[in-house]
Amino acid sequence: MSTEVNKRDVFAASVLDLIVRGGIQAVSIRTVAADSGWSVGALQKTFSTKEALLRAAVDLVVSRAEARMEAIPFDGDAVDYLVHMIEETLPLDPMRREEAIAWNAFAAEAVHTPWIAEILISQDQRTSEQLVEALRTFGTSQPKAAAAGIIAVSDGFALRLLYDPKQAEEFCTALRPIINHLLTI
Repeated sequence: MSTEVNKRDVFAASVLDLIVRGGIQAVSIRTVAADSGWSVGALQKTFSTKEALLRAAVDLVVSRAEARMEAIPFDGDAVDYLVHMIEETLPLDPMRREEAIAWNAFAAEAVHTPWIAEILISQDQRTSEQLVEALRTFGTSQPKAAAAGIIAVSDGFALRLLYDPKQAEEFCTALRPIINHLLTI
């Protein structure tokens, strides 16, 4: 069973690699097999369609980000905690950059592909609900509004850092006062 899990991860990582290099249109059964070093037959035993491959790649991006966020300790400072959470979504290193490129490619494709839109909407709702709950525990008076603002800042900074990574330090410095302000609304 562990071999199957490993193959799934290898194939999903290859999908992300292909998306980074050429967009979603670069993903096919053949290109993923070639990129991963496995045969087309071995790939098709695990993933029979391009849709299944793309779903696995979305799951990989989400699980990576969730694992990083779960590892952030809460030391009692809500602003600091939220800043670190946002930083985990920003393309500040090669892996997070790969994830941000893939996520934005999925978002662009979701305009024309309802099943991708459904996955992203579901993930967005889950993220928002978790953030609202955290903000309630922090005593934020309007947790839904603050959550929407935090998500907008995270998404906006991530997108801009994809095409202008030189702004990383400036954006990271700006996070604390922005989050502090959002917690007061």
